[in-house]
Amino acid sequence: MQQSTSLNGEQTSGTVPVDHAFNVKGVGAVILGVVTDGVIQKHGSLNVIPGTKTTHPRSIQKHDDEFDSAYEGDRVGLALKNVKVDEVERGTVLTSDLTVKTSNVIKAQASLVKYWSTPIKAGMVMHVGKWMQVLNSKVEAVNNNGDWHKPMLTLTLEKELVHRPRDSAVLMYLEGGKLRVTGTLELP
Repeated sequence: MQQSTSLNGEQTSGTVPVDHAFNVKGVGAVILGVVTDGVIQKHGSLNVIPGTKTTHPRSIQKHDDEFDSAYEGDRVGLALKNVKVDEVERGTVLTSDLTVKTSNVIKAQASLVKYWSTPIKAGMVMHVGKWMQVLNSKVEAVNNNGDWHKPMLTLTLEKELVHRPRDSAVLMYLEGGKLRVTGTLELP
C-alpha cells in the first residue's frame, strides 16, 4: 500500500470508512467512523470515494475531545468542509491513500469456508462486504480449477465497491439458511 509521508518521515495518509453521517446546525456535515489505517490530520485533504469530491476535516473529535490528528484504530467524529451530509452516506470512504479505488466488476480468487457444502454457480446472488459496505452482486462466471473451495469468481456488483488492491472482502450468501458467510475474496 502506498502511503504519503511528511518531511519528517511521519505517515500522512489515512482512511476512514463512514459509519454514520449527520448534519449539525452551524457546523455542517459530520461523519463517524474508525481510522482503518494511517493518520487523519485536521485540515488535511481527503478524497470522498466513490466520487470525485475532496474534503477537509474542520475538526477531529475522539470521545468528545478535540484533537489535531487521529491514528489507526481511533473512533472519530469528523466535521467536514465542502460536502453535504447526503454525499457521505454509510459505506463512503474518506482517504488520502492514492491506492484506494472502486470496482463494480470483480474477478477474484475466493476461499470458501470448510463448512460451505456446495460449489458456487453462475447466476447466484451473493453479497460482498468490505469496510462498512455490503453490496449485492451476481456471479457471472466460476472457474473451479479442480478445487471448488478455491474458485476464481467474476462478480458484477450493484454499485461500486471501495477497496485497496489485494484487500480481503467477505463473501456472503444470505439465502443459504443457517450459514451465511461463504468465505473471503482477494480483491484485485
